[in-house]
Order: sequence, then structure tokens, then C-alpha cells
Amino acid sequence: MYGKLFFAALLLASPASFAKHPRSLTVVEQGVSYVLAQDFVASEKAATFTLKAGTYVTAFEDSKALYLLGGANCLEMHVVPPKQPEYAYTKPFNCGIYYPKAEQGQALFFYIREALPRSEFGLIVNAIIKAGEGSFNYPISKKHVVGLRSRLQAAPVGG
Repeated sequence: MYGKLFFAALLLASPASFAKHPRSLTVVEQGVSYVLAQDFVASEKAATFTLKAGTYVTAFEDSKALYLLGGANCLEMHVVPPKQPEYAYTKPFNCGIYYPKAEQGQALFFYIREALPRSEFGLIVNAIIKAGEGSFNYPISKKHVVGLRSRLQAAPVGG
């Protein structure tokens, strides 16, 4: 029974949540800062995401991209269920930006999965939840995040 539960949980776990986890990236010391002068808004289905204006600092990199981290609660998700608008809610997240090294690459925003309280679901499910903590999760498809890269400006060094 636990084997089937574990296999089902692995199937449900988002592959993206493991793909850009900070443990698999190189830490960047004194990374370049990028400024987003105005909030960036993107929507998909019932969710609207607002990436807050501010400074995003290069904290990690891999061969394809830089990973810029923003300040606390730099991404806000607002959900309005179409058939039950009375259940609308807003949730803030710590976040960052995937910034491709290739000039034509599209920037994407992600939220950083926070630590969750342990549940009554048992050791296996709690281990899966724990494994996802700190992962970078991309909440919407890239076709809904058009134009983010052009809105980011490198901050002057020392300024």
C-alpha cells in the first residue's frame, strides 16, 4: 500500500518543482542587480500574478540562465474562482526571476516554495513536502509572461 501511495505522490509532484531547486545551481557572489520599475501583471485562467516593482539580485546561475531573487513577498497571486467569486483570495510569495543568458530568451517569474507545517498524512507525504521546500515553481506558462525581460534594467554597478 505505501509503495502505491509513494508512486502516486511522485506522479503528482510537479517536475518543475525539482528542476530549478537551489541545490542544483551555482551560487553567485555579488551578483548583478536588475530593477523592475513597475509592477508586472500576468494572468492565466482564474489567477492573476503581480510581480512587484523592485530590485532583483542575481543569486544563482546554471549554464542557461541567471536566477534573480526579489525581496520578501515580491509576488502576489490573486484568484477569483469563476463560479464562486465570493471565495476570491490573495496570497503573497517570496519570488524570483529566471533570466536566460541567451539574449532572445524569455524571462519568467517563479515563487519559492515555503516550508509547510507537518501534516497528518504520514512519513512519505511529509518527506515529499519537505523535499519541495525552497524549490522554484513557475505558476503560469511562458505564453502568459511575454515582455518581462524587456522591463528589467541592469542596475549600475555600485549604485
